Amino acid sequence: MHNALEAKLSALGEWSQNKEAILALGDFIRKADDWELFRINPYRLAREQNWDPEATLDLLIQAARVALFDFDYNLLCPRCGGVAHSHHQLDAIDHADFYCALCNAAAPATLDDQVEVSFTIHASVKPLKIDPLLDLQSYNRFHFTANYHVSPRLTELRREIMKALITLEGGESKRLELRAGKHHIYQLASIEHNTAVFIELRDANAPARSALDVRLTTQGFEPRQLNTATDSVQLIVTNQTRSKTGFIVVTPDLDRIMEIVRAEPTRIDPYLTARSLLNNQTFRDAFRIHHLSSNLNLNIKSLTILFTDLRGSTEMYDRAGDVYAYALVQRHFQILTEIVRRHHGAIIKTMGDAIMATFSSARDGILAALEMMSSISELNAQIRSDGYEIGLKVGLHEGPALAVVREEQLDYFGQTVNIAARVQGLALAGEIWASERVLKEDGLREQVEKAGYTTENRRARLKGVGEEAPVYRMHRS
Repeated sequence: MHNALEAKLSALGEWSQNKEAILALGDFIRKADDWELFRINPYRLAREQNWDPEATLDLLIQAARVALFDFDYNLLCPRCGGVAHSHHQLDAIDHADFYCALCNAAAPATLDDQVEVSFTIHASVKPLKIDPLLDLQSYNRFHFTANYHVSPRLTELRREIMKALITLEGGESKRLELRAGKHHIYQLASIEHNTAVFIELRDANAPARSALDVRLTTQGFEPRQLNTATDSVQLIVTNQTRSKTGFIVVTPDLDRIMEIVRAEPTRIDPYLTARSLLNNQTFRDAFRIHHLSSNLNLNIKSLTILFTDLRGSTEMYDRAGDVYAYALVQRHFQILTEIVRRHHGAIIKTMGDAIMATFSSARDGILAALEMMSSISELNAQIRSDGYEIGLKVGLHEGPALAVVREEQLDYFGQTVNIAARVQGLALAGEIWASERVLKEDGLREQVEKAGYTTENRRARLKGVGEEAPVYRMHRS
């Protein structure tokens, strides 16, 4: 590991100026065991190492850029916390929902909450010697997220209903005998293949049947359901894949699970979601490492879109000339980009002298807009002596969006984007306009007013929206 690690850390130093953080990351990697280098939650790592969370995330993104880490996009079942699928590429998530075989239920593959992004040490640096088939504890540790902390009662119930881990070499068969007793339904669940077969046992007086065949193929268990008229059954389970695999024998009890979860809710650690990653400017800057498919089409339940426009730049080109005006517009872009980054957002694109940016929360978007206005005022104070002044206009809207790829860059599409652009079109220089959804968060309007802005309720007809919509005009008193 030593030579490869040192080479990757040296390469990382070309992208990140935080030499102290790089040294600390190197020390962590050298001391960590294999499990600690598997599916790293950047926020947990920062907390445990007493590092700055956002700086840690940016460093890990840059580290993935030099192949020190791999990205893992994990589809988490909201019920059990199982990792139903794990991918190294975002565009491998190619459906609007996904199925959890253990819970026998579907969940939406939304980027907001069900797609966790973690980091695993790159195999060229350290091949991890993790064997999920070693025992049931290793199997569960590998296939369930460490971000979900279930109650002691649910932990005990899991131990009770997960009877055994059965492993099979490629082509191997094993005989199982299942008997009805306290439970009449059994489940064989292969989490790595995300497949299950359910066996229902019924009549204790019926004659025993001969052994039934169950096959585990690359497409999953075949058959998926077995109903028998006996109180016991012998199964011959055959692994028809080429590699060693495993499955757990479960006696499912959804009613008891839900009863416990309602009484003692699962505690979930903060983790990096795909939405937050896509709203990270460091990731956007290094985005081409992912070579996303042009067919990418992913849903986001809630995204805050911010548009800006610059008043006065055209006149300045006429009066001051191209060199001065161009330099000023670029300076304004630099200011806005730094502000967006500070507020955990990302610049999606520039259009002339305007920008489109996205944020994971409306609060981040509004605070960024307020700082933009303050910084442009400071810039005007510097250029006013030259006889020039510019004015920034900002508009925001929050809602669902579709992540797509356009011209080899990630972009967003949908009515939320259209409304955000039209809300911005209502603003005059020095004004921030926002839809009602943006300012609904508790305490946000008070924060705007504390910054010296008056908030006015308005109604406006927005192109593409059938009726007048409530909007808010924010301007200095």
